[in-house]
Amino acid sequence: MARPTVGLICLGEAGNFGDDLIMIAAVVAATETGDDVAVRHLSFGRPVNWPAVSARIGRDLSPQAVRPTRDLPGSRRSELSFQSCQAVLFGGGGLLQTSHHPHTPYHWLSFLPRHHPAVPVLAVGLGLGPLSDYWQRRLHQLGSPFDECYLRDDDSVAYAEQRLGWRVGRCRDFVDSAFLTRLGIGRRGSSADGQGLLGVALRRWPGLDPIGTARHIGRVAEAYGVGNIRLFVLETSASGVDVAFTEQVCRQLGGREAEVVPYLGADVLDFAEAMAGCSVAVSMKLHSSALWAALGVPIFPISYAPKTAAFFGQPFAGLKTYDQVVAPAVEPNSVPRAADVVLPWLRQALSGQFAVTRAVLTNSDKLRLQTSRTAVNVYRRLGRSFRNVMVRE
Repeated sequence: MARPTVGLICLGEAGNFGDDLIMIAAVVAATETGDDVAVRHLSFGRPVNWPAVSARIGRDLSPQAVRPTRDLPGSRRSELSFQSCQAVLFGGGGLLQTSHHPHTPYHWLSFLPRHHPAVPVLAVGLGLGPLSDYWQRRLHQLGSPFDECYLRDDDSVAYAEQRLGWRVGRCRDFVDSAFLTRLGIGRRGSSADGQGLLGVALRRWPGLDPIGTARHIGRVAEAYGVGNIRLFVLETSASGVDVAFTEQVCRQLGGREAEVVPYLGADVLDFAEAMAGCSVAVSMKLHSSALWAALGVPIFPISYAPKTAAFFGQPFAGLKTYDQVVAPAVEPNSVPRAADVVLPWLRQALSGQFAVTRAVLTNSDKLRLQTSRTAVNVYRRLGRSFRNVMVRE
C-alpha cells in the first residue's frame, strides 16, 4: 500500500529564515500523525540541510521538493502539483497579501488541487492582508478556499470575518519555544563583563534611516554593556535589498565590533544557534522576534507593520523604533499551537472520510487570473529592462 502523502504549500527554501522555520515545523507536524506519512512541499531552489534537521528531530524527514513552474494562461501544472496528495497544508506566513504583487493571492491559490478526487486543505498559522479592494471582493465572492482556516493573529481573524465573510479560527505561529526545543535551540547569551552579544535583525523600509538606526543600536549596546554586535539578515532572496541596507547600518557603527551575517538556507540550524547566542536584541523581523522572544532575550522592537506591532501587543501607527524593551504579547491558553491544530486535522483527513467543502476557482476564473497575472509580470519585466537600458546610456 502506498504511503499517504501530505502536500505543503509554503514559501519554503526561498532564502527566508522565518519561512524555512515554518516549513520545517509544518513538515515535522505532518509526520507525527502516527502513519508513515510522506511530505511534498513547494521549494524555491535554496534547500535547507534536511539530514541535519532530521538528526535534531530524531526522525528521517526527507520531504520531496516541488519546484513551481510558469503558470501561463491555460496551464494546469500548478494545480496538479499536489493533486495526488491525500491532504494539503497551506501556510503559514503572509501568503495572502497584495503588498508586492497585485495577484500574489492567486499565485498561492493556484497550487490548490481542483480536480477529483477532492483533496482536503487546511490553512494554518497564516497571516492575512493587506489585500487590494479587488481581492477582498474576489475572496468574499469565492468563499473560503480552505476546508478549515486557522490564522495566527487577532487582526487577521477580524480581517477574514469582517471583510471576507470567512469562518476562521485562531492558532499560534509555527515558530515557538516548543518547536525550538525540538531543534535543540536554547539561549546561550550572557552580557557579563562586556562580552555579551547584541543581535540585530533589520529590513529596508521607507523612513528607516541607516544613520539613525545605527545610533539607536549603539545606545542599546552601551545600555547593556555588550562588546559585540551581530547583524542578522533573515531574508537574502529577491534583490538583496535587506543585505545592502544592513551593510549600510553596519558601516555607521564606527569602531564597534560588528559583522553582518546573511542567511543561507543550508545553514538554518547554525543561523538559529548564532541568534540564540545573543544577550539582547534589536528586532524588526517577525521571526527574529519570535525566536528571541521564545528564548527569553530582551528585545527592542522596530515595528513597521500590523503583524510586528501585534506580536508585541502594541497598536500599529506606522514605523516606530522603541527605545525600551517590550515584552511579546502573551497568547491565551485557549489559543492552540499550529502544530496541535495540524495533528488531529490530518488524522481525520487521512482517514479518507473527510467531507471537502472548500470553494474552488472555476476554469474561466482561473484563465482570467492567469492572463492578468502574466500581463502584469510582462509589464514589470519590460519596465525593468527599459530602466536598465536608460541607466547604461
